[in-house]
Amino acid sequence: MKNSVLEIPADLNNLEVVRDFVREQVTDFALSEEALEDLILAVNEAATNVIVHGYRYKPGMIQIEIKGGLDDSLHVCIRDQAPLFDPTNIPPPDLSLPLEKRPFGGMGVHLIKTLTDEVKYCITSQGGNELTLVKKQRED
Repeated sequence: MKNSVLEIPADLNNLEVVRDFVREQVTDFALSEEALEDLILAVNEAATNVIVHGYRYKPGMIQIEIKGGLDDSLHVCIRDQAPLFDPTNIPPPDLSLPLEKRPFGGMGVHLIKTLTDEVKYCITSQGGNELTLVKKQRED
């Protein structure tokens, strides 16, 4: 699988472009339809978080790179220049609490972690954020 890159302005109106890009680029990768939908939802949530919480609806760019791993896994790297934020340090929400007792936020990161096999964060050489979502190929 060749690496594919999409660079778009950080705008909620571009989320459909993000979803379509992921769907089109991973067609050659052996993912079940359910796994594909999980990955699309996770990438959509990550991009939404960058727009809403990172850039706070201000202008910025998001780069999404899709590449195959050496271990039959798919890596989706989401890069931005918003203020640094490592979502892998967010603790899982206490799902046993009733909704009205839960603190606001944190569910999107939990969703991303649940829908993917691995989530990695690093600071890019340009000083921005890079969130990598890994989805493993499974033979069912």
